[in-house]
Amino acid sequence: MKRSPLFTLLSGLGIAAVMMLTVALGAWIGRTVLGSFEVWQQAFESVRPYLRWWRALLYGALFALWWDLLRRYRHRPQDRLRVKRIGTLGLVLFTCIELTRL
Repeated sequence: MKRSPLFTLLSGLGIAAVMMLTVALGAWIGRTVLGSFEVWQQAFESVRPYLRWWRALLYGALFALWWDLLRRYRHRPQDRLRVKRIGTLGLVLFTCIELTRL
């Protein structure tokens, strides 16, 4: 089933909007529960090592899913090429995100 480009664009924008609202809601709840934004930042600083492990596990899981898709589309060269492109784009995106965190 072929989707229209407009539907794809709108659904992508909708997903991005929901993600932004979720982050804003999380920040608001954290600030409200802890009293101030500075205390909330200090709480994040105290759990920073655990967040590093969380990111490492997340990236590992995404890589495993990507590798499974490559294996699954082994006999379909067109789809396999698409999965490779998505993986390359994801790798570039993750690299840029991690470089901005230095």
